[in-house]
Formats: sequence, structure tokens, C-alpha cells
Amino acid sequence: MALLTETEWRLLTKLYAAGKAGIEYADGSYGGANSAGESYRALQTLRAHDPALAREITRPDRRNNTTRYLIMITDAGTRFYERNRRRYMVFYPV
Repeated sequence: MALLTETEWRLLTKLYAAGKAGIEYADGSYGGANSAGESYRALQTLRAHDPALAREITRPDRRNNTTRYLIMITDAGTRFYERNRRRYMVFYPV
């Protein structure tokens, strides 16, 4: 298993904190990564992990007649985070 990059780990940390509410797509990125490109690449890596650590979902926003796009941590992502939190804090301290 390859080590997650700092951007991927920080996104997973934000997803863990958000829980089942997820993180909404806003201002061109998910999770406030440095740029939309970095955020998207990090999301793709988390989704492609086996098993997937994150997933994209949509929810209807009936009040505004639009669709909300969110990313959520998966159960596997939660287990991965809890199992590896100390290790990654050595590499990417807060």
C-alpha cells in the first residue's frame, strides 16, 4: 500500500470530521484543498483506493431546485483513518 500524499490525507481527515454529512462541492473544490485540481486528484485517489476511502454522492436540494454534490467517507475510509492516524501525524503534523 502506498502512502497517501499530504493533500489526500488532509482531505480524508476533513471527511472523517464531517462524518455522514459529507463535504459539499463549493468554490471549485471539495474540502477546501489548495486548488480545484489538487482537490479533484486527491478525491480520485481516495475513490480508487481498494477498498474505496471516499465516495461522491448527489442530493436533491428541493428548496433551490438544484442538485448538491458531496463527498463522504466510506466505512473503509473510517477504519483506514482510525487505524493509521498516528502514523500519518508523524508524516503530516498539524
